[in-house]
Amino acid sequence: MSYVIDDRQTSLFQVNREVFTSKEVFDRERDLIFGSAWLYAGHESELPNRNDFRTRDVGGRPVIFTRDRHGEVRVLLNTCLHRGASLCRHPAGNAKIFTCFYHGWSYRNSGELVNVPAAEDYAGSPVEVYRRLPGPRLESYRGFYFVNFAEGAPDLRSWLGTSTYLLDLAVDQSEDGIEVLAGTHDYTLNANWKLLVENSVDGYHAKSVHHTYFEMMLELGQTPPMLGDAGTNGVPPAGIGTEFGNGHATLMYPGNGLPLATESVTRDLAALRARAVERFGESYATAVFNLARNTVFFPNFVLIDLNFGMILRTIMPLAPDRTRVSSWQITPRGLDPESLRYRIDNALTFWGPAGLATPDDVEALEQAQRGFGARREMAWSDISKGMGKRRPAANDELQMRAWWRQWNAVLTGEELPREVEEFVPFDQPAREIQGA
Repeated sequence: MSYVIDDRQTSLFQVNREVFTSKEVFDRERDLIFGSAWLYAGHESELPNRNDFRTRDVGGRPVIFTRDRHGEVRVLLNTCLHRGASLCRHPAGNAKIFTCFYHGWSYRNSGELVNVPAAEDYAGSPVEVYRRLPGPRLESYRGFYFVNFAEGAPDLRSWLGTSTYLLDLAVDQSEDGIEVLAGTHDYTLNANWKLLVENSVDGYHAKSVHHTYFEMMLELGQTPPMLGDAGTNGVPPAGIGTEFGNGHATLMYPGNGLPLATESVTRDLAALRARAVERFGESYATAVFNLARNTVFFPNFVLIDLNFGMILRTIMPLAPDRTRVSSWQITPRGLDPESLRYRIDNALTFWGPAGLATPDDVEALEQAQRGFGARREMAWSDISKGMGKRRPAANDELQMRAWWRQWNAVLTGEELPREVEEFVPFDQPAREIQGA
């Protein structure tokens, strides 16, 4: 069955709605996509001390994201070698040993099995037979840790390719990097996971779905996103969409200000920018601080980097029509208390459970999922906006098409050519830390 129509002659791009409802497609995604791609596991700032840990699901697997007693970051499968029960049932903490509550098998936070109650009753010592918990391949880029469950996968840097500069733009907002703030926004929606992937890099829906936010911005004297009249570093007022290899894609547009910011908050941001100019030059600092970005790293990791706040988001399929989302707020290190409060308030106002963005997005996606009940009569979704343009705008749909081409390649083996060349809106600084 053909899932994607990519007609360059007529500039038509369509996706069969069966992919949003089919249990067969869902199962193949779990196997082929989440079994082979690099998946975001966590950020180094979540584990500031030795023996710190966080438990979460990555790629449908329960894992322990931990810094072991030697200070090395690890990802362990959160399941006992004995009978499969969870080793750790706490969301976060500090522990050198994880002990399964079911039968008491114990493991160091580096993975070694170290104790089995009544071990003398086994013909062979379980400690010698099983030795340690298996773990996925783990690699990092500038503090972002990713895992891969497949043998023979390319290294993380090759997988990310030039999309690493989008992580650089976030990290370089402070000379001390970024940190993940305490707390996680976890929620579920009754819609297919791919709909939220699309939505996360979709500038087209902003004015219709988030009109309340646009009205608020205008009342505050701020220019809403993509409605300004000045470009930045070659990015026009309407912004751009750009694609990278392996399904990574972004939309970016000139920054939309700091709504309700005090003089102190404005000064703090200006000081961060000034130090970035000293370190990297004006062009790169402008890209860091004066462009807003929504980026998806295939398959399900999203970085939204706006002037007033940044979030990380992972999108995990639970069923064809059920999705779990985890979101964390990140900030530059070293913000003064007032700037930190400002960013937290803005994140809650925009992305929070009762914010101006997330609830509206969830409603839109659940409405789309309901609409797929008529997929026999209306079988295709259209994602053609901006196709054929030399430089698609931020409210065009190049970003989604790039992601869908990678999805199609993984599920069907059909390789579809890129649509446009990637666009880098700054002079990249000469440095060697990007591989860190």
